Amino acid sequence: MAMKEIKSINVDPSDHDDAIRVFQSFGWEYKNEQEVKTNDSQILTGRDSEYEYYKTIRGEHYIRLTFERDPAREHYDELKSLEVQYYEVRDPYYPTKPSFITILWAILVVVGFILYVVPGVIMFVLRLIFYFKGIKEWNEDCAIYARKSAEARAKREEILSQAQALV
Repeated sequence: MAMKEIKSINVDPSDHDDAIRVFQSFGWEYKNEQEVKTNDSQILTGRDSEYEYYKTIRGEHYIRLTFERDPAREHYDELKSLEVQYYEVRDPYYPTKPSFITILWAILVVVGFILYVVPGVIMFVLRLIFYFKGIKEWNEDCAIYARKSAEARAKREEILSQAQALV
């Protein structure tokens, strides 16, 4: 009889059901759970003649889930391969929105107004042009992000459905 694989993971209580669903999709059997909840605590970090200084350490709250999988089960290699593929799917990078006025642009505009009003106005108009161009590119990047994010979710769901069909 072959040894069974055992895996334990810590999840947020709100992710409990989703984590079980995903692991069961790849042939893991849910065995048990253990809820871990600790309170906040304070540690004295120093004191002087008038005050005591404390540092607060935040408590933890998570659920440890334990799963088991038999390597001798049917479609084991396919399920293991699909599990690896599932976790290799990465979410795309969310683009950063350009800021309207940066420190450099603020300094250049102020210097332009101090030296001469017209160059300052020209610099301001140029900044507006670059800003709106940046916003247009950002909107396009956001659309690409949304499409790629949807593709990543669809790929994950496809892999899950393949794994669930094998279970």
